[in-house]
Amino acid sequence: MPNIWAHIQFGREIAADTPWQTCLADRTWLTAYQLGCQGPDFLFYDNYLPWRPETPANRLGSLLHNLHCGPFLLDLFAAARGRPLADPAVAFVIGFLQHHILDRHMHPYVFSLSGFKRWNHQRFETAMDSAILLRRAGIATGTTPVAPEIDTGGRLPGGFADTFGRLVAKHYPGLAGAIAPAALNRAVAQFVQAQRLFFDPRGWKGKLLFGRIAPFSPPRRPPDWDVLNERRTAWIDPTDRTCRRAESAMDLWERALADGARTTAAGFAWLTSSDEGADGALREAFAALLGNLSYETGLPCGSAWITYAEPVI
Repeated sequence: MPNIWAHIQFGREIAADTPWQTCLADRTWLTAYQLGCQGPDFLFYDNYLPWRPETPANRLGSLLHNLHCGPFLLDLFAAARGRPLADPAVAFVIGFLQHHILDRHMHPYVFSLSGFKRWNHQRFETAMDSAILLRRAGIATGTTPVAPEIDTGGRLPGGFADTFGRLVAKHYPGLAGAIAPAALNRAVAQFVQAQRLFFDPRGWKGKLLFGRIAPFSPPRRPPDWDVLNERRTAWIDPTDRTCRRAESAMDLWERALADGARTTAAGFAWLTSSDEGADGALREAFAALLGNLSYETGLPCGSAWITYAEPVI
């Protein structure tokens, strides 16, 4: 992760000057795309109140971030092939790729500096969202509601829940029996509902709930500390304590944009190809750029795990 707004902004920047940029003028397509830009994160909002127990959808969210990441995305694109570009399900799939690209570049930074104390990851992400959106889009996340940007009517766009569920059963069979299409749609609905609850521009919700939603609420003011690491202070690689890095969040963002432009162009070429003779080569070109990298570490799935941190909050 970054958080919701940053993933929307990244998706908008990737969409600029693409063959499908004009699709964003359709509000239904745009909203589906921006929900897709949240990747698997919507699954973490099933039964989302912080004091409630974990659900199978929550566990699926973790698996999607760590295991079979490339093959699952390839199958998402394969499932969208044959649908018209105007289909909201296609928008969702293209957006889902953007989430993966941004995560695999920025997630190690977030883990390193937020640490493992409960809810500090969320505190860091909402602060980072605020700083990124103010800088790159002039949007104050604490006073601009995000829920309308991702509200697809309480379901995966284009009736995609059945297809998504089939791919879950293929790649994560241990959860297949617990993840029905209705559960996926419920998680989407709760995801949007949660953003409405967490949006707290006057601060009264946080007080009423004794601060329990504070880690999830966009800050009403931009952070007064260096959440983007503009000073380029060294930080520990969360997978290797012998390695120290010094990139800023914006360094990583620009790297993700370059990766996203290449990988998305390859994915779109395969997605929209009508040349059966070229399909195999187009798929392989996309697969090569996509790889099979963890959303959390940016490294090959199963090769490393988030273990170390030097939190700044």
